[in-house]
Amino acid sequence: MFPSFNRAILALPLFLLLVAPPDLSGQGGGVETLRILGVSVEGNRAGSGTESEAIIANSGLSVGEEIQVPGERIRQAMQRLWALKIFSDIRITVEQRVENGIYLLITVTEQPRLGSLAFEGNDEIDEDDLRTAAGAVNGQILTPDDMRRMASAVKEKYAKEGMLLATVIPETTAPGSEKPNEVTLTLRIDEGPSVTIDSITVGGTEAFTGDDIKDQMEDTEEESWWPFSNADFDPDKYRKDKDRIVSFYRRNGYLDAEVVSDSTWYSADREKISILVTVHEGPRYYVRDIRWEGNTVYPSALLASRLQFARGDVFDQERFEMNLRGNPEQTDVASIYLDNGYLTFGLDPEVRRTGSDSVDVIIRIYERNQYRVGRVDIRGNTKTEDKVIRRELFTRPGDFFNRSRIIRSLRQLSQLNYFNPENLKPDYRLNDDNETVNLIYDVEEKSSDNVNASVGYSDAFGVTGALGFTITNFSISNPLQGGAGQIFNFEWQFGEGSRYRTFSLGFTEPWLYGTPTTLGVSIFDTRQIYVYDLRQTGVSVRVGRRLDWPDNYFRLDWNFRFQNNDVRDNGGNLLIETGKTTQYSITQTISRNSTDSPIFPSEGSSVALSAEIAGGPFLPGNVQFHKWIFSSDWYTRLFGTDRISLAASSIFGYVDGLTDNPNIPPIEYFYMGGTGVGYVSTTQLRGYEDRSIGPRDRLNQSIGGRVMAKYGVELRFALTLNPIPIYLLGFAEGGNVFADLTRADLFDLKRGYGLGARLLINPLGMVGFDYGYGADDVYPLDGQPDGWRFHFQFGKGF
Repeated sequence: MFPSFNRAILALPLFLLLVAPPDLSGQGGGVETLRILGVSVEGNRAGSGTESEAIIANSGLSVGEEIQVPGERIRQAMQRLWALKIFSDIRITVEQRVENGIYLLITVTEQPRLGSLAFEGNDEIDEDDLRTAAGAVNGQILTPDDMRRMASAVKEKYAKEGMLLATVIPETTAPGSEKPNEVTLTLRIDEGPSVTIDSITVGGTEAFTGDDIKDQMEDTEEESWWPFSNADFDPDKYRKDKDRIVSFYRRNGYLDAEVVSDSTWYSADREKISILVTVHEGPRYYVRDIRWEGNTVYPSALLASRLQFARGDVFDQERFEMNLRGNPEQTDVASIYLDNGYLTFGLDPEVRRTGSDSVDVIIRIYERNQYRVGRVDIRGNTKTEDKVIRRELFTRPGDFFNRSRIIRSLRQLSQLNYFNPENLKPDYRLNDDNETVNLIYDVEEKSSDNVNASVGYSDAFGVTGALGFTITNFSISNPLQGGAGQIFNFEWQFGEGSRYRTFSLGFTEPWLYGTPTTLGVSIFDTRQIYVYDLRQTGVSVRVGRRLDWPDNYFRLDWNFRFQNNDVRDNGGNLLIETGKTTQYSITQTISRNSTDSPIFPSEGSSVALSAEIAGGPFLPGNVQFHKWIFSSDWYTRLFGTDRISLAASSIFGYVDGLTDNPNIPPIEYFYMGGTGVGYVSTTQLRGYEDRSIGPRDRLNQSIGGRVMAKYGVELRFALTLNPIPIYLLGFAEGGNVFADLTRADLFDLKRGYGLGARLLINPLGMVGFDYGYGADDVYPLDGQPDGWRFHFQFGKGF
């Protein structure tokens, strides 16, 4: 009896193993070494992307290998499957055991997938904005952590909009029958009240007032009557504003200053928040001594002059870092080395506090090797020829590495308007000889050719405009492909039938024989019937050259013009003689252009002075006059970004005869008003009718003047610069035209204000919309300001 009982007891474990496969996930029980004869998977859903073969492969278990059961290989397989983060439960069991091994079963429960995302309770923020903030993708694995993350991101979005008390609760629906593993995630939102800042209190200040400190907080401000104030509380912007407070103190010599504490509390109705910021100012530090170490190339006195600090100066930490490593004028200490080949040089400043209110500055310099330019490579140009790009570069093989010249080269490439300015990127590669460096300019081509079309409307000419084209990257030797940097243009301007028209055809070679010499030729035929009937036919030749002195932003141009003038009817204006005249003239223009972009300049300037002489003692023809025009445009970048700029402009003009009977063509006089589109010699002044400003004849028609002045300012904000430049502007301008110099008053201005927008649409060119207010009574004279007027400009640059 007992032997049979003993055999039954020994067989019991095998029986239990066969009828109830053990879970091998744990480590309990005895350990056996068994061979895997097969692995199968259950629980994964068809079409879910978790195929059985992939699960087995990710587990690392393979048929034929011997493993310990339970053991390390099973634990590793579990870890590898958990690491996929697509299962909510995983079990590995023995499905069947035979004499020579086991069959394993991997049982998984998949995490649900996101079928759709819905929102409930959102009134103040658009659903698309919330969806973007959540960052959800239909079909993604949806874990509890994912749901918490999405809810937190939406809550943060509300906080940025000033709704700090918003709550977001994620809920999922039960799986549907068609797609049982997909769920709908609903974010249930209680927006709560919009919280605004009631008051900001600053404590701990002695050197500055609380208002001084609050002025440093750009995005955190108290509720105010000012309509443009924004008192919403944004936690992220608040943190940045606290950093700005510390930076303000450091700029003023308080190196130990810090925000030691801050607190916020809500009003009783929880719709307002109050802020208390407490600062520790510490002492104000002054420079006691500056010492240079390691410099052998440049004397300490020269380096100190670039640092622009002397003994006794307040230690402005921001200005110190800027003058040490990179100020906008490139007059810092680093530039003198980087502009003379010391590419790998280093600076190690040490500021030692001395006494109660002084610092000693020790600046260690590591000069290292001086590098020359090895190769200059160009990448990305698919149309523009290499030579067109290389001739604009100021970096040449064999020259010492020069950072300023690289920056200048990028500016030149941007001015071509052939490439996307945001993707103009320089790079360099140090060579193994430790003496040369290869430069690489990456460019991205863009369309610069345009259909030069314009359209406008005026009471004088009715519909006016132009049709034509300008190919700015033309090649006369390969006209279908282009890329040689030449300019070919044709233009036909018109106005109300035959009352106004102009034909012109021109070609320009900007680099004649590989030198910075410009040669351009243009033929033209113009006729306009406005007060007078005038036709002009002729040819002009332009020769120009980029100069090296006073600097290489200057250029000098000469324009030689020959034309026949035919005044068929002077319209009763006794100042204009009827009949045919011949005009020979020379115009000399000296200009300087240091702007950073031809489309949306944000810094630099453009200044030009032109002087034209016709006839006189040196030239033939029976037209004799001299004409002067001075123009200047200045651009200032605001708030440290190239998307916001302030543009200030002025233009002055004067024309007069060389003799008592000069016979000046009426088209050489100055006119002003409107957009100037479709007219010649017309200066833009928005808010008024075209050519409405200036002297008039007895029929109240504009006859132009000999003196012109205009001043203007624009605040520009670029919404986008690539791929389609779009910017908004606000303008204020004033100008006038006077009969002659004796009656000129450069401060007697007709004023215009307004708003506008610009967008560049290739190949159509620039499109402009302005809504201007004429603040003065110009035309008709009725004792009232000319008022609001809409201007549309098409194909005209600004």
